Amino acid sequence: MRLRFLTRPVASLVYVVVIAAPAYAVDGVVLINQAVALNGNVTPGDAPGFPVTISVPGSYRLTSNLTVPDVNTTAILVSANDVTIDLNGFAIIGPNLCAGNPASCSSSGAGVGIDAFGTENIKVFNGTVRGMGSHGVALFENSSVERVAAMGNGGTGISIASIGSVTQSRGDSNGGSGIFAESVSSSEAARNHLDGIVVTSGGSAVGNTTSNNGQRGIFAICPSLVLSNSAAFNSTGIETFGTCVRANNDPAP
Repeated sequence: MRLRFLTRPVASLVYVVVIAAPAYAVDGVVLINQAVALNGNVTPGDAPGFPVTISVPGSYRLTSNLTVPDVNTTAILVSANDVTIDLNGFAIIGPNLCAGNPASCSSSGAGVGIDAFGTENIKVFNGTVRGMGSHGVALFENSSVERVAAMGNGGTGISIASIGSVTQSRGDSNGGSGIFAESVSSSEAARNHLDGIVVTSGGSAVGNTTSNNGQRGIFAICPSLVLSNSAAFNSTGIETFGTCVRANNDPAP
């Protein structure tokens, strides 16, 4: 006897799980945009939505503007050392509105554009941070900011709490001071509610322009170098605490 086996096609169910993951540029840089921020998973521990949490050292680059919904929301939170953030000509945008000469802001909150307080060796460059409830860029130690415009934020525009530098940047119409760092060069600070530029002890303010700030155009804690700066139409032009090296400033001495 021959046994015959009848076969029928069996429908197979295939489940595809799609996990949102960050894209990478050809040079290995992690790319971040609004959609990526809302999806999450940029680095381990990054939940969907804001803030975008950067918990892994490396290089990151914006490919669109990032817009946060309210003044209490932080856009980017950095919890790792050795991170570079290229704003790539884009902006981090909050809803705060600051206007006047010097500026007053419509509201304030806890939201920071880039919050890397407590980390080291953070670099931020080439873009804009505006309308945040608190600081625009808040870094901590051995960090730098270059070619960044921080405008209309409820706190200080650009702040580096410890060793660090700000170059070719702008702090404009912020509810606090414009720029706070150890060393500030070739930068502008105007219409800020408090000081234009604050330089911490042992640092330098070189080649900066300040105007129409509510308090001092430049305030330096000595010993520091204060060289070739302009400070016009501020409540006080250039003020130093202690003995600093001052030369070629306008107004002088």
